[in-house]
Amino acid sequence: MGIIKNLFGDRSVAGNKSAINWTILESMTDVEEMIDQSERNTVIVFKHSNRCGISGSVLRKFEKKIGTSVTDQKLFYFLNVIKHRDVSSEIARRFNVRHESPQLIIIKNKEVTAHDSHYEILNMDLPAY
Repeated sequence: MGIIKNLFGDRSVAGNKSAINWTILESMTDVEEMIDQSERNTVIVFKHSNRCGISGSVLRKFEKKIGTSVTDQKLFYFLNVIKHRDVSSEIARRFNVRHESPQLIIIKNKEVTAHDSHYEILNMDLPAY
């Protein structure tokens, strides 16, 4: 069973329930919709590589850290950068943010308000955005 099925099929990662209601980014249309959503809500994009142990570790720790603090004012998007490199490249181009993985990008009103990568993702203060 792959990570995507774990994440989005039974709503778990490595057997743990996820408190995050992820929306999967798979196409350029999804990117346009995500950018439009950023005018109404804070958008959080998690770029993940299923070939990277650090990415898997950060994803699990991020989901655990978020826990029940997830609010309706934030929309969470998940991007598998191996499967959808074109989508990742488009996000990097549009927002002038160098591609990294794992990476967290926060978008509000069609602008990046913060981004970080690797374990620094866990130090980001999401309620501030």
